[in-house]
Amino acid sequence: MKPVLQAATGATPPADTIRPSKYSRWRAATLASVYVLMAIHIAHWRIAGRTLAPLEVHEVMYTLELGVITAGFLLMAAAFVSAALVGRFFCSWGCHLLAVEDLSAWALKKVGIRPRPIRSRLLLFVPIAAMFYMIVWPQIARWVVHTWPRTATWLGARPDFELRVITDSEGWASFVTTDFWRNLPGPVIGVATLLVCGFLVVYMLGSRSFCTYACPYGVIFGFLDRFAPGRLVLKGDCTGCGHCTAVCSTGLRVHEEVERFGKVVSPGCLKDLDCVSACPTGGLRFSWTKPALFASLSRRSRPRVRYGFSMGEEILMGVVFLASLFIFRGLYSVVPFLMTLGIGVVLAGFAVLTWRLYRRRDLYLHRLQLKRQGHVTSPGKVFAVLAVLVTVFLVDSGFVRYHEIGTTRTFDRLHEEQAGASSAVLVDEAQAHLRARERWGLFRAPDLDWRQASLSMYTGDFGSAETRLRQMLARHPRDLEARVQLARTLIAMQRPNQAEAELERVTSAPARSESDGPRMSHLRAEASALLGSVRATSQDPAGAIAAFEASLDEDPAQPQVHLALSELLAQQQRIDESARHLEQAIVLAPNLAAAHYNLGVVRVMQGRDAEAMASLERAIEIDPKDPVTCNTLGRLKAIQGDFVAAEALFRQALRLDPSYEDAQANLTRVLASRSQMTPREQAGSGVTEGSPDADSQTSVPRGSAP
Repeated sequence: MKPVLQAATGATPPADTIRPSKYSRWRAATLASVYVLMAIHIAHWRIAGRTLAPLEVHEVMYTLELGVITAGFLLMAAAFVSAALVGRFFCSWGCHLLAVEDLSAWALKKVGIRPRPIRSRLLLFVPIAAMFYMIVWPQIARWVVHTWPRTATWLGARPDFELRVITDSEGWASFVTTDFWRNLPGPVIGVATLLVCGFLVVYMLGSRSFCTYACPYGVIFGFLDRFAPGRLVLKGDCTGCGHCTAVCSTGLRVHEEVERFGKVVSPGCLKDLDCVSACPTGGLRFSWTKPALFASLSRRSRPRVRYGFSMGEEILMGVVFLASLFIFRGLYSVVPFLMTLGIGVVLAGFAVLTWRLYRRRDLYLHRLQLKRQGHVTSPGKVFAVLAVLVTVFLVDSGFVRYHEIGTTRTFDRLHEEQAGASSAVLVDEAQAHLRARERWGLFRAPDLDWRQASLSMYTGDFGSAETRLRQMLARHPRDLEARVQLARTLIAMQRPNQAEAELERVTSAPARSESDGPRMSHLRAEASALLGSVRATSQDPAGAIAAFEASLDEDPAQPQVHLALSELLAQQQRIDESARHLEQAIVLAPNLAAAHYNLGVVRVMQGRDAEAMASLERAIEIDPKDPVTCNTLGRLKAIQGDFVAAEALFRQALRLDPSYEDAQANLTRVLASRSQMTPREQAGSGVTEGSPDADSQTSVPRGSAP
């Protein structure tokens, strides 16, 4: 191996043999210990049932957007501080993903493949854009929405920032948890992410290419590294042998930076110390010095970089990456963002290789010669077939993803639309999207059956909804949301006994963990409320009251449940309890007209007529088109002797519902009492005197079943 540069002094370069790194074993042991600690962490959770929450790096986003301080945020904060002091040691000595990258590079080296890092202009912007999208954009969007609230219609609602710590019972971001996997992907997606972002990226693009061309956190680490006083510094002689550059797994031109600056200034340096160990003179070492700041960006001192792709190939990679981002982000509701970035850069490199197979006369993929003197070799033919299969997979995935996005948008519009012609069109669109997903999807997305069942219920096709929901439960018996939806379907199909059985299974189901408590509490509250409605319809008032009370024990902030329970209590002559629940319903929903009406009726039963009239008048203010409320208040006014007001209310009730016989009879009595009836009215009524009967002065309370 010839020296890359001769020493300025003209000294004889050392031997060509590069010394093995004395740090590699230590670093391998450190990276392996990361996975050992993960295993110990999981074991502690399985044994103790409660442990420190997983240290997830993406929780930085939640802290910056919501203000929730998490264990993952504290880990990354410590890593960022260390990067600002000593550079990117965390990346090469503590990152679980880099461990997979380096392990993949080591394994490939064992079979004779040395994946050297590529040099791309365009892909360098991928991690910058990803970091902006994940961390910077939410802050900008929140500021815009809070400054101009109307922008929320297209930017979406943005939460307020409130610095706080939450408990496990509050959900997903506590320091201690009983649900270790609460925010983690399943094992299949987890392993797939490591394979894509580790092995495939290394094989296609070179060692540590995910760090360079995909990792959004690497952008932050690289920026902080510029301010770090701890750096790799030339403290002795440099012969210009280039051994440091040769062993750099990140692909830095170490010897050129050392010659120009006397230290490594590139923010891409991960401080694995292999270059320090390889230096034959021992002149390169870690030490304290002036921060590099932005020296590496200076055009005058920046070394000339030879990129590995033409501008046309760069554009091809950019187009393929953006297409991959659209296709795979959230595909089948399972592909995470980090994995999408890995897939995108791998396919970008794969696309260039496919293009070169068509254009170039000779082509290699590591040790495999794909094309020789214009002829495609056997490995090249295999690669061409693979390229066709990948293209078909991309087209299919893009088609499915298009219909997934269409499904979401159509369902959102259905929630906003009122019943009518436009709703029928949206239903047809939704059905078309769902049929396409079911026919062309290679995998069954978790939301597909749920969407189909929901749409069937929306259109009144309860038989199809039941079939879909039972299929879901056959695959996932613990899917309690589907079980509640099945109960709603059975209620709509007039099968209350079966619905009651399904709801009882939900109300008796235990929480899987403490962090699962809020979700389970919500489900039990919903199921108990439905159970109360079923039992009330089945003439089981005691069972219905118990179910409604159980629902309120789980979630007291349910005005409709308070309303339904108050009706049952009033029917059981538990008047004071009924009044208390109605008062609570009004506190929770001040404009709930039915609650004001029922409270008025209950106040009459309590002998508190003045309060009853106030409640009924408030009910009419909220809903002036309710003839029953007008009639009831008219009766009360007539009993109090205010026949003028009573007559006006009865006439208003009849304007709203001309066939309302009770209001007509009451109006007849009031007119008779005022001696203002015409002969025809007197002949038709058969009543010539008196006021509305005291026994009929109030209506039965009208509840609203949940």
